[in-house]
Amino acid sequence: MYSPLFVAGPILTFNDYMSQLRYRPHSITSQRNILYAIRFFVVLVLMEVMIHYCYMVAIFKAKPDWSLYTPAQLSLLGFFNLKHIWLKLLIPWRFFRLWALLDGIDAPENMVRCMSDNYSVTNFWRGWHKSFNKWSLRYLFIPLGGSTQVGFWGKPRTVLNTLIVFSFIAIWHDIQLRLMMWGWLITLFVLPEMIAIMVFPPRRWASRPNAYRYICGLGAVLEIFLLVVANLVGFALGLDGLQGLLYGIMTSWSGLVFLSSAYFALFCSAQIMFEWRESEKRRGIKLRC
Repeated sequence: MYSPLFVAGPILTFNDYMSQLRYRPHSITSQRNILYAIRFFVVLVLMEVMIHYCYMVAIFKAKPDWSLYTPAQLSLLGFFNLKHIWLKLLIPWRFFRLWALLDGIDAPENMVRCMSDNYSVTNFWRGWHKSFNKWSLRYLFIPLGGSTQVGFWGKPRTVLNTLIVFSFIAIWHDIQLRLMMWGWLITLFVLPEMIAIMVFPPRRWASRPNAYRYICGLGAVLEIFLLVVANLVGFALGLDGLQGLLYGIMTSWSGLVFLSSAYFALFCSAQIMFEWRESEKRRGIKLRC
């Protein structure tokens, strides 16, 4: 019932809340609050500018004939629609967290990375709604058995636990088929990442770090595509809209050329993400996402 976090979060556990009431967190300072308020104002202005000059939401709501758009236009429509969803959630979370900070309560930060700074399905979820992820781990995933099962049935049990958790999360958002499909797709798209980790364990490539980074880059681009597909189904287009989008891209030479160019660009971006995370490690920053 804590007013600043009651409407939309971030989620703060009761024990953490009571502890902060008794002992004011050292992380709360006037300078930090001012900087956080400036960050909130910047993303608010960014949202206003984007929805004023970009019409991706209105276009998707109108359900146009997708064949009228080029593959590049279709892809950019999907990309900017996801950016709109990211900002639409980021702004209220930061507003309510700022309210809590001004009240002397340091709530967890959701969306600790930019939407475009993700290449892993697992880490994307950890950082997208971080406080809810922690809640789901504590009260759902770990009681179900987590990912610690050993033996032949350990991995299938982990996948089943993940499916149950994401099905709950989809229902928690709203009881809609497209959200259920989003939860199931997220679970399905975790599998390639798990298989790749088993097939290409880091310890076997310790003597060839550059080759290992290139292999990880190829897999990272695939994961980025899968993340885009899952989130477009769940929060933007639905399955029918996604089919029209993919049909427009995959059924023409220009679409395939654009897809190849996008793959190369995302591969280069993944290398930058890898290096940025190594830089964070060198600076002692551990985000785990």
